[in-house]
Amino acid sequence: MAPPPQDEKFRKGVAISVWQNSADDGVSNWTRYAYSRWPFSKFGISTTRGKHKVGKSCDFWNRFKEDLQLAKDAGCTAFRFSFEWARIEPTRGTYDQGAIRRFHEMLDAMEELGLEPNATLHHFTHPTWFEDLGGFMDEANIPLFVEWSCFMFREFGPRIKLWSTFNEPTCYCFLAFIVGMMPPSYIFNLTAAGRTLGNMLKAHTACYRALKALPGGQGAEIGLVHHHITFAAQGTGLAHTVAATVAKWMEYWWGWDVVDHWMMTGEFEWKLPVLGTWYRWSDPAGKPPCDWWGINYYSRPAVHWNFGMGASEANEPVSDTHFRLYPQGLYDSIKDASVLGVPMYITETGLADAKDRHRAWFIRTHYGMLLKALRDGYDVRGCFFWTLMDNIEWHEGFHIKFGLYKWEPQYADQYASTNNRPPQGLTLREGGKALHEIYSSWPDALGELRAHAAKEWGGAATSTGGAEEGAGLVAGGAAVKPSPSAPVSVPAVAAGHKGGEGSKAVHLSATAGSAAPPAPAAAAPAAAVDAEEVEIERVGLVGQQA
Repeated sequence: MAPPPQDEKFRKGVAISVWQNSADDGVSNWTRYAYSRWPFSKFGISTTRGKHKVGKSCDFWNRFKEDLQLAKDAGCTAFRFSFEWARIEPTRGTYDQGAIRRFHEMLDAMEELGLEPNATLHHFTHPTWFEDLGGFMDEANIPLFVEWSCFMFREFGPRIKLWSTFNEPTCYCFLAFIVGMMPPSYIFNLTAAGRTLGNMLKAHTACYRALKALPGGQGAEIGLVHHHITFAAQGTGLAHTVAATVAKWMEYWWGWDVVDHWMMTGEFEWKLPVLGTWYRWSDPAGKPPCDWWGINYYSRPAVHWNFGMGASEANEPVSDTHFRLYPQGLYDSIKDASVLGVPMYITETGLADAKDRHRAWFIRTHYGMLLKALRDGYDVRGCFFWTLMDNIEWHEGFHIKFGLYKWEPQYADQYASTNNRPPQGLTLREGGKALHEIYSSWPDALGELRAHAAKEWGGAATSTGGAEEGAGLVAGGAAVKPSPSAPVSVPAVAAGHKGGEGSKAVHLSATAGSAAPPAPAAAAPAAAVDAEEVEIERVGLVGQQA
């Protein structure tokens, strides 16, 4: 793989889905689903949790200028968003000029603020007419997606360099066809899940080739965004045996193996429990084309025999979605994806944390792992935090809070006179300030950031992955002293400033509100720090609480 250009910038950004932040007037599969019931459209339980329906959500569609300013204020230089097919083509063959103008206005605002766009063509949503034709379950519908993508590239191609075809196709298929939490909401329809995933990957290849053939296509960088997730089985005895089987198949359906094999060989293979291989095909051209790889990383969840998720150890921190907070997993995902031989972006990482207990720690630890990857030579060219502000978290409704900025659905009633927002504007959570500290202190140039990472982690920056372990781990103002025999599984984190003088030994407090969540009662097998307290060396970084 060729090294990045000398003037390559590291994209520091946030990511949103325009549907999650705006919804639409019922023309998409998701808006129709959000106002229906399950298991029958007019009889059953609500498909989204809570009393508040999606409405306009936090109304990015109309408030995009001030929302993009919030991203700029957080230190961003880039912005990842989704084009909404249902808004652009609400009925087949009819294109909404008002929606097209609105997306141009969004890009105008990004340009004015110095935010480089990263555009996603399919982020779980598409028009109801496409859904009613069978969506991606039917291979015959792939040309419709390619046609829409070409229309968008002709319209917006000169303004956008970074494009992705799909966001998390494995996640979409798992939630829509296996656990019934997305439209079309099937339960354990494993054959439909495999067929749909295979068709979406075929659609990626067809879309890539079509866009590259258009004027300006060779200058565009077209990627695919994948949810990197693995599962750790919990329990003892028979419970652990069952949990291991659950973890294996959840990882297979949702995780890395199927897509990795396809990316490396061009062969798609879908297996079913007991029955084995059910569906297999190969692209005659071999490995699929892809200019960059998007890594969405949130957790390595601990799963139990009954599909329940939570901490893998006593007192291990978890998010409000019961995902354990595992910073090492981000580094592992980067390392895994590096075999593809294309530039990588962290297109999403974040946590649901309504009480803002772990957000600052999460940001510092995960961005610290990103620095480590840069130090070790992995070709990561940007990171987009999920997400800018609270919005509707799909079937979970509004109670799940991923946002740097606080937003509540009841604002629509409380602040009707100020267009559904508090008159003083939205509040940046205390934990969210850690992202601003990092982004404002990290250099923009990728080469300079690599050198910065080498200083913070120790050792020299390398051009390929695989630097030896053992240097001090710089973390949110502190350098953890690792064991010479094992890596630290949950280190404290690098916020981004150069170490200062006058260092002194301190101890990291394991209490609420400290730089890290409470330490587990028993150390993980790979842990390299004392289970009760971690001796750290202060190096004067921003935001450290000792």
